[in-house]
Amino acid sequence: MNDGTFESERRNLLDAGNRIVELYKSAPDTEEGDAIIYDAFEYFERYVELLPEVVISRCPFTRATVRWPMDDVDLDGWYWEYDKPHRRRLSSVPRTWLAMGGAVRLAEPIAPAPFTRRPGPDVPYVLPPILNRPTVRAVVTQIAIGPHTGWATTYYSTTRDLGIPLENTWGTDRYDTYDESGSWRGWDEHTWADSDHDFDLRPWLNIGKLLWIAPDDPTATLREGVADCPYLDLGGTRRRQRIDGGTVTRY
Repeated sequence: MNDGTFESERRNLLDAGNRIVELYKSAPDTEEGDAIIYDAFEYFERYVELLPEVVISRCPFTRATVRWPMDDVDLDGWYWEYDKPHRRRLSSVPRTWLAMGGAVRLAEPIAPAPFTRRPGPDVPYVLPPILNRPTVRAVVTQIAIGPHTGWATTYYSTTRDLGIPLENTWGTDRYDTYDESGSWRGWDEHTWADSDHDFDLRPWLNIGKLLWIAPDDPTATLREGVADCPYLDLGGTRRRQRIDGGTVTRY
């Protein structure tokens, strides 16, 4: 839960840290530059420490609620920096947890940031190579990120070793790996092709492979089937999005 501390400190942390990073760019890979960037670490660490735990899902096997430390204030936070995300690494996850991808419907204003962000396409999707595995089910959840609408799609399995790559964690270029007990063991990376993304959720809902949580549901109740599901037939480009500064490119 966000007790307000994160929101009250977030802007000052980002402004101070970003100023230091800009100074570092004038003297990279030098003794002076190393001293400058070291000063930014305290801002990065405080930001990560304050990240609020957001309910992102519920396991369809154990029914356990899954919370994730994330920046849901806006996309200009260091949490969303694509290749150097500042996030709290989870030392363990639920035993059944596999991976989390995501999508974002952008809304104005697009807050500028001095780093690249890749929040996913503008419509929720699933990855059939993962979801087709007999032990796997997934859950889609809507999450407000400032003025934007996000969707987390979380994959669960009764066995962890699927023999295929998983999905890079929402907004980043890598994913953490865990052992059968859910303990962290390292990281890997894999970028699935556009053709591997399926934006038609209806068949997956019909066969029970995909479940959903209603928007703004404080109980995070798992729901099955297509009846009343708000994540079907959404308009959008269904293309990946890249944000540089405040400019959005879809590709």
